[in-house]
Amino acid sequence: MAFFFVLFVIFPLSISASELRPIVLDPAYDHDKWGTQPRDQIFQFAAYTSSFDGADDNDLDDDPDKWGIPEWVAFEIKKVNTEYSLPNRPEWMTDKTLFDNGIAPDDETYKIPGANKVKEISPSYRFVRGHMCPKDTAERISVDAAYNTHTIMNAVPQLQWQNNGIWKKLEALCVDWAEKYEQVWVITGPIFFGKSPALWLGQDGEKKAAIPDALFKIVIRENANQVETIAFIIPNIVPKTEKNLNDFLASIDRVEELSGLDFLTVLEDGVEDSVEKKVAGSVDDF
Repeated sequence: MAFFFVLFVIFPLSISASELRPIVLDPAYDHDKWGTQPRDQIFQFAAYTSSFDGADDNDLDDDPDKWGIPEWVAFEIKKVNTEYSLPNRPEWMTDKTLFDNGIAPDDETYKIPGANKVKEISPSYRFVRGHMCPKDTAERISVDAAYNTHTIMNAVPQLQWQNNGIWKKLEALCVDWAEKYEQVWVITGPIFFGKSPALWLGQDGEKKAAIPDALFKIVIRENANQVETIAFIIPNIVPKTEKNLNDFLASIDRVEELSGLDFLTVLEDGVEDSVEKKVAGSVDDF
């Protein structure tokens, strides 16, 4: 019996096609399989699906919020035999329509004056463009998929030490789990402890990007007829320290409480409630 797969090529919203590489959506990947809610400005890329914050009311104060970052990014990682190296990182891209409407920043927001001087003094305390779906993970799909991770729709302001330290360690662990279990799903995004940003990145005249207090990451795998999960909440704005990932384990219920998001909505309510209340004892338990 012959099997045929259809690959869909799209360009999401109004990011310039001259900037993006071709977006080939492989139906073998279902990045938001578990039904993350709510869904705002949705972007579908080969390596991930992003829900970018629009002019909604995140903090329930009756005023529209425009945080300039994704509310969540979801992606599936599969066990693969080949990886495709992206030799040169591109300039970061934005969506033209959202930028013109004051909803999405462009890369200028992340180019803080004096950043090079701060880097010389202490590279740990620079805010950088933190990939939600990592370039290295997207390279498991294609060079074009990796190239297209460099969009504002896939980035939040992240402290340098966290981005290149414990966060990178967790990203690598997700790939290890995919190799072990054939596939895993990851949902990740920002958390604001007061339901509203306290700090912003950007200068006068620029569209600002909200700086998260913390970042969450939920990893999901299928085990026979069951769903196994592990969740993390990792502070963003804290001094650099060497920590064990087990120190940041959390329940999905806690992530929902802090983020205002709803996960695993495709599951039956009883199953969803049972899964979301659990806290893993260790990363070795997943």
